[in-house]
Amino acid sequence: MTKAHHIRWWKRDRGPTDLSNGVLLCETCHHRIHDNGWEIRVDGGGGCGRVWFVPPAAVDSARVPRLGGRARFDIAA
Repeated sequence: MTKAHHIRWWKRDRGPTDLSNGVLLCETCHHRIHDNGWEIRVDGGGGCGRVWFVPPAAVDSARVPRLGGRARFDIAA
């Protein structure tokens, strides 16, 4: 099961409510984004976009983005 998440938050950032500003997250990742200071970045769009999760400095002081979604498995294959 997934939840829709605004990449640019609707309330905090006044992000638009449209598909280009959304990503589907599992419950755990959705809470991690909202409660623990992670950020989401997307390179590209449509079915070819890559989703990156950027950890807070408390997790990684360099804040190195981590590839998310199905694309992380394509690299390993």
